[in-house]
Amino acid sequence: MALYLKTFEKDGTRTYLFYPGEKNRTPFKRRSVTVLMDAASEESVRRLMAAWDMETLAYEKQLILCFPVAPAGGWGKAPYEECKRVFDTCQMGMGKPDDKPLPRNSFGIPTTEAMLATWHPMNDTKYLVGIGDGASFALTLAMTAPANIAAVLAEGGEPRPLNRAESPVPVCLVNADEKVQAYFRRVNGVDRMEERAGFTVISSARNPLQMTLLPLHKDKIDAGLLRGVTENLFMPVRRPNTSVNGDVEPSMRLEDAGFEYYLDDTRLGDGKAHTWFTHVPKKAEMPKAGWPLVMFYHGGSDNPAEAAEMSKLHELGEREGFITVYPWGTDRCGWNSAMNPDQEDDALFCDLLIDYVLASYPIDRERVYVTGFSNGAAMAQTVALLHPEKIAGLFHIDSNWPGKYGGYQAVTEQDITPFRLGFERKKEYDYRMPVWYTYGSREISFPVFRDSTQQNQYDLWKRYNHIAVKPTPAQGEPNPTGCGAEGDRTEEIRPTNRHPEHWYQVLRFYTDDADRLNLYNFAIMHDKGHDIAQMDAELGWRYVRAFRRKAGGSLEIVEE
Repeated sequence: MALYLKTFEKDGTRTYLFYPGEKNRTPFKRRSVTVLMDAASEESVRRLMAAWDMETLAYEKQLILCFPVAPAGGWGKAPYEECKRVFDTCQMGMGKPDDKPLPRNSFGIPTTEAMLATWHPMNDTKYLVGIGDGASFALTLAMTAPANIAAVLAEGGEPRPLNRAESPVPVCLVNADEKVQAYFRRVNGVDRMEERAGFTVISSARNPLQMTLLPLHKDKIDAGLLRGVTENLFMPVRRPNTSVNGDVEPSMRLEDAGFEYYLDDTRLGDGKAHTWFTHVPKKAEMPKAGWPLVMFYHGGSDNPAEAAEMSKLHELGEREGFITVYPWGTDRCGWNSAMNPDQEDDALFCDLLIDYVLASYPIDRERVYVTGFSNGAAMAQTVALLHPEKIAGLFHIDSNWPGKYGGYQAVTEQDITPFRLGFERKKEYDYRMPVWYTYGSREISFPVFRDSTQQNQYDLWKRYNHIAVKPTPAQGEPNPTGCGAEGDRTEEIRPTNRHPEHWYQVLRFYTDDADRLNLYNFAIMHDKGHDIAQMDAELGWRYVRAFRRKAGGSLEIVEE
């Protein structure tokens, strides 16, 4: 069993790490479990892993295991700030066993080569186990700093009397006192109780994953209890960064998703091995014209399984009746959306893949749509600009492109290769592209000011679609909407019962045609960070599904 001791040079923090195999980069998702114990040493960690059969569990569930060494005084007596610093350092650093700094590019982002050399534990699926004083600190974290803590298993424990976030956290409490149980019942909004799989489950009818598990026949954590908690609490739950403290959301059961896997496949004919997942609806009835097609491009350093879990587009496709494809960037890390000639030709890959899917499945060629997240949102825009004759609509999420990441840089279409080529295509035929774009109010370029990536992007698309470009406030000027240029029409919507506090400010923009078409929409999801909220993709789909790309290049709108 390969167990690594990692020491962080900046502050001497230490943690033991276990990785589920030798291959760190795959198209599937890795989760993590952090165990807080009183005296983490190589001997005690190995002993605990053996007693709880954690190596087997880690390989089965693809779990990265992290065992931080407590600060002086231990988890129970060391100052909270010191314990929190050690915990945060270990969470941020569990992606690789050494402490060598990652090489970074001019934007300050780790290079592709650096990212390919690391593991990729996602922040939305980090789980916490505590025993002894470690249980006390695990419960304290769940109460005070729940962001990035998807669920907690604690044996005993007395949380510290600190200011609490009052935010839902799924927990399994072993021998917890009534005050601890009462806190989690309150914040999880529970209103029902049942017995399931050896647990009393107290949960919320509105969001059943906001739950407390109480073991029926166990008063200590052992291998059987840990497995039961992993199956019934950890694996079903994730916590995306879609509110200030994160939200309790369902995970995807990969084995039930019904994907067709194309792994390191060379059939596209460009001499490269490519990977993608395809989902074809099993229950929905295929329309007479064939299925619509939605291509979703993952974020930088993500992969198809992570993209599927974030967006849940294939689940929407099962309900609404469309085929979903999740490709993996050619370099197995990100997308060459800027069409840099020194990098992989992802523009060619995406075009070949769309053509392959169109030739291989009964698809309505008038209804091909593209979307993506972050770096993948940039790639979706590139595909739409290069091939507007194929694409009926674009509904991308959280694209900090084009321009200076986190800063201000004025650009025109001549500065950005995909936009330059897109505008050149318009000289052949005046294409229009329906756009629904979603961004979060806790993102790096919000509020939106002149020369930010958001202003560059929406004004380029407005010009593309013959929409008047209104001035965006500069830094220091009044910005009444926070969103930059005011919409021709503005709406506020609360589209989800599971999270009634989620709300969107939608700025709609209309063309200068006689019939004034709504072809650009800027949807701000308030309190969302760099992540995909429950309704982000669905709201975009609801907009673009009305559009058809006709053979000559024109758009047709079909009201449903």
